[in-house]
Amino acid sequence: MQRASCGFVALLACVICSIAQTSTQFASVVTRPAAAQARQFAANETHIQSETIGPFYANSAFAHGYRHGYEQGFHLGDLNIHLGRSSQVVVNSKENSQAGREYRPSFGNKGLFEDGFRAGFHSGYADAISGAEFRASDLAKAASAGLSEVFPNTRRAHFDEGVAGGYKSARSENAPALPMSAEYVEQYCRKTFTHAYSLEYCSGFGRGYVLGSSGVTPDSSSIATAQKVSR
Repeated sequence: MQRASCGFVALLACVICSIAQTSTQFASVVTRPAAAQARQFAANETHIQSETIGPFYANSAFAHGYRHGYEQGFHLGDLNIHLGRSSQVVVNSKENSQAGREYRPSFGNKGLFEDGFRAGFHSGYADAISGAEFRASDLAKAASAGLSEVFPNTRRAHFDEGVAGGYKSARSENAPALPMSAEYVEQYCRKTFTHAYSLEYCSGFGRGYVLGSSGVTPDSSSIATAQKVSR
């Protein structure tokens, strides 16, 4: 999966100028109104309870971890500003252990949750330090538009890998500077990636790409580039 996502970025960068962006309805994953599915999936998890973004978090441990990490990072950045502390953020074992404490088996892949947590932590911290507003919910809404179904385990696993791969691609040095919709990225992924579960993977890839590209702030860096996408 990681090799496929890296290849996608390189190829996309070469042809982006010659391909017109289109916005079409998602064709890869059939969705239906099923907010109750998300509520039943993790009854005690506030993020998954949401009518609008709950299914996105329920289907992707990476995206869910990103939300948890963003909240922690934003809180720490805001606290450091008010206490006059250094704005330098250091990735250490404490941050990693925090991700482990917040993880639950019902969330999905633990490694992807932790990868998402670290990515979200840096984004949230950068937003707080730069004086930006808390944006985690808006980012999730942009990435999850039209998604309302909680998938079966196998489909969910491939969707989750796609989200992580799309996020990593959006944060890579070779990512195109032009803004692109999740639909456009998904359709391009489907043309370049062949797999039994390519529909789920590419749907997740498009949404992860939007999460990664819209999450960039002036003070944040491409922290997902060296992270492993799949386990």
